[in-house]
Amino acid sequence: MDTARLEGLGLQVREDVAGTEAVLDLESSPLVNPVTKAFIAEVTFQVMGDRLIPISPAAVVGLAPILIGALSDVADIEALLSDAFNEHIFHVQRRSAELQVLGLSPRVDADTLELTTDVVEGDLSVLLAADRLGNFRIARVQRDKVDVAGGAGHTLELSEFRERAALTGYLAALLGEPASRPQPTPTGLVRFSDIVEKFGAESLVPPRSSLELLAQLQVEGRPYRFAAARVAGRTFRGLLAGAQGKVWAGRFELDEFPGIVRMVASLLKVRPDAVRLVGPDAPQE
Repeated sequence: MDTARLEGLGLQVREDVAGTEAVLDLESSPLVNPVTKAFIAEVTFQVMGDRLIPISPAAVVGLAPILIGALSDVADIEALLSDAFNEHIFHVQRRSAELQVLGLSPRVDADTLELTTDVVEGDLSVLLAADRLGNFRIARVQRDKVDVAGGAGHTLELSEFRERAALTGYLAALLGEPASRPQPTPTGLVRFSDIVEKFGAESLVPPRSSLELLAQLQVEGRPYRFAAARVAGRTFRGLLAGAQGKVWAGRFELDEFPGIVRMVASLLKVRPDAVRLVGPDAPQE
């Protein structure tokens, strides 16, 4: 990028070992850190081709790059940066409220403004972190306070979980248990056969009520879990996980669902008779 072009936009340009950096002076219209209430009077960008990528201070790292070709003057940069920063703050507030509804405690780092929360279920502890657009990912997984390799990186849409139990159930199914560890028998377990027996097969589930299920399977001797949760109406969110973590996740319509056995067989490319539904207290082979 032409240095004269950047300087003409009101940026201070300097060369660094990592490449070209451009500094924006915000003294006249600083951003405000909502946690510390401190002013952000200067922002440094890494110049990458025709983009300005915010790299300092930590509170702006991760904001959307600014396209240089669309800029006329420094006011355009200030406006785009302010919009992206305020959008991030909006997502932090929105997601924090959703976490509180689920009974989780949101944390916002004073320097980076990253939103995180811990989801703990038994000996499983999952750290969720949100990006600048409010999208959550699994940042760390621990069992008995020991890091679990390969657990981080999965993403999830928080708004699909109406209750904390739905979220913890999803994470437990996603991350699974080591194949060598005995599977605990869930407390308060209710089988669908119990519901049908007591309420009858013609009982209805109201359109807006939550509905979740968890099935344990063995496929050619290997343990798997299939979880499904109602999103709305007859639309469900499904997950298939094995001892090594997630195998498949996606949405499906109830009317098109072929059944757990046939769907798992299709996903794993095996014959349906190789898939066996087992009870929660069945021994793992």
